[in-house]
Amino acid sequence: MEEEFRMPLIGEKFPELEVETTHGRIKLPDQYKGKWFVLFSHPGDFTPVCTTEFVSFAKKYEEFKKLNTELIGLSVDTNISHIEWVNWIESTLKVEIPFPIIADPMGRVAKRLGMIHAESSTSTVRAVFMIDDKSTVRLIMYYPLELGRNINEILRSIKALQLIDKTGAVMPANWPKNEIIGDNVLNPPPRTVKDAKLRLGQYKGYAWWLTYREIDKKEAEETAKYI
Repeated sequence: MEEEFRMPLIGEKFPELEVETTHGRIKLPDQYKGKWFVLFSHPGDFTPVCTTEFVSFAKKYEEFKKLNTELIGLSVDTNISHIEWVNWIESTLKVEIPFPIIADPMGRVAKRLGMIHAESSTSTVRAVFMIDDKSTVRLIMYYPLELGRNINEILRSIKALQLIDKTGAVMPANWPKNEIIGDNVLNPPPRTVKDAKLRLGQYKGYAWWLTYREIDKKEAEETAKYI
């Protein structure tokens, strides 16, 4: 009987996996200990949308590295297919793919992470798992087969999550270009009646549960380039 797994959820530790990649065998999440990493799946090699995504990820790779973040791809293709596709991208489109791609022809890793498309047992959806430097799942995104990902949004999300850890703030919609508070950040709602009564005396805001504060302008400006 096939072993049943529950996919990891936000806030849980990323499961320990040993995988075959275009850069050799890798143990996850140990390979990226002390770093953030983004594991993203694609439906298949030599497909149009996936090719554009890989080129975009590659061109943004240095931006990910500035955020102490590594990339690792995955599809239910063989390592030989991955290598040929990577070589084709480099020779034809003149873009080197600097990160590893997991070979998962039996779909073992994809099933473990909930990446298999409902309509096809041989295709992975465009899933994105963001894992922090403590090996905790921080964000999960799913895109359909037909829609390519916005790589800048992935970068913006990582930057925002790292600032949340650093400052204890929470981020408004479209931060740092929010329609209400601009590049300021929100305070988490107070947890006691006493703190609620004090909140508007401590911060600017519209209500005790909706207050905001400034953040380092440099951090906001660095994030704004991803929008």
